[in-house]
Amino acid sequence: MQKNKNIILTALFLLLFVFVFLGVGKIWDSIGIDWKETFYPAARAIMDGKSPYSVPTFRNAPWTAFLLLPLALFSEHVSGILFFIFSACIYAWTAYRLQASRVALTAFLLSPPVVYGLRMLNVDIFVLIGFTLPAPIGLFFALIKPQMGFVMILFWLAQAWKQGGVKKVIYTFAPVTIATALSFFVFGNWLQDRQEDLLISFWNASLWPWGIPIGVVLAALSIRDLREDFAMSASPFLSPYLAYHSWASALAGLMRRDFELVLTVIAMWGVAIIRVLGFG
Repeated sequence: MQKNKNIILTALFLLLFVFVFLGVGKIWDSIGIDWKETFYPAARAIMDGKSPYSVPTFRNAPWTAFLLLPLALFSEHVSGILFFIFSACIYAWTAYRLQASRVALTAFLLSPPVVYGLRMLNVDIFVLIGFTLPAPIGLFFALIKPQMGFVMILFWLAQAWKQGGVKKVIYTFAPVTIATALSFFVFGNWLQDRQEDLLISFWNASLWPWGIPIGVVLAALSIRDLREDFAMSASPFLSPYLAYHSWASALAGLMRRDFELVLTVIAMWGVAIIRVLGFG
């Protein structure tokens, strides 16, 4: 009986996968801009023995491209659809790992940053899943997009210090520090001249500098009280550059607060409608 149930569930899962794969394929021409222009070319560059920074728009830590290597085995079209499905699953998995209720999970998946993130196919999902991992591993993911995760880095620093002083800090930060140093040795200064145009780009959705007071309060409380929910939400308010889909990290901190999360999502959709109508 159990065996038959497992077969049925597997068959239903495969049917759902095929349905979603074909459905995303129908709209592929209108989505996946970041995947097509940046992340797939960067992963392919590594496959071809080149630097991911040979792609002008690739600005992330080098291990970002290495995470995408399995998808680079496929064509841009197929890999992009697979990354769409993978991204949707990671958004949902992150909410689950952060102990979201069904209401919070639904609200998060229907929020404008997540919907827009699936349209653009950026790498925000790695930062979000990093929030749920042990600090020595999560640091690698937070550094993929510091504008989403740098306060979490401060939180992990404070947490390590309070748990075990210098030894715990070294244990926590040594792996990512060594990897970052090696990345500069291998790829050179990959930060140089790659960020200057971001602040004036039309897709910059940062609240800088008006969001600084909110970010400072959230960051201070997260460090003083070791509140990781405040740390997850703080970074977007402090970053001078932030794409709209990266505001998902602010929502991550509300995952255990149904009312606040639903209200925030509704307000975000209200703002989106106002902008579409040309009033903002």
